[in-house]
Amino acid sequence: MSENTIPKGNPDMHVDLMYPSKYLKAADLVGKDVTLTIKAVTKDELRDQGGGTKKKYVVRFEKTDKMFVLGPTTAHMVAAALDEPKAIKWAGKKITLFPTTCDAFGEIKACIRVRTEAQ
Repeated sequence: MSENTIPKGNPDMHVDLMYPSKYLKAADLVGKDVTLTIKAVTKDELRDQGGGTKKKYVVRFEKTDKMFVLGPTTAHMVAAALDEPKAIKWAGKKITLFPTTCDAFGEIKACIRVRTEAQ
């Protein structure tokens, strides 16, 4: 599959895209699978809901400035999709991100999940 990019802009005025972020949101994928090549996995300082900051791992991609925050679930999904548990070896590998929903603290929320190729 050829590599594609994250769509730009917000033609439908999606509320999740009204406030741009350097981190990917499910709405950024506009309902489609997006295949990207991993450039690196690094730690970034993110704001938490309480106003503090917390260091988290993020995936940086080639051809986009948007980063993908790795929680424990998505980190294990990437490792399984690439059949590689060491994140330092993920650079240069392609993953496909797709929007879906998941249960987050008792609520159904939009989220991004991972597979190696679009299906």
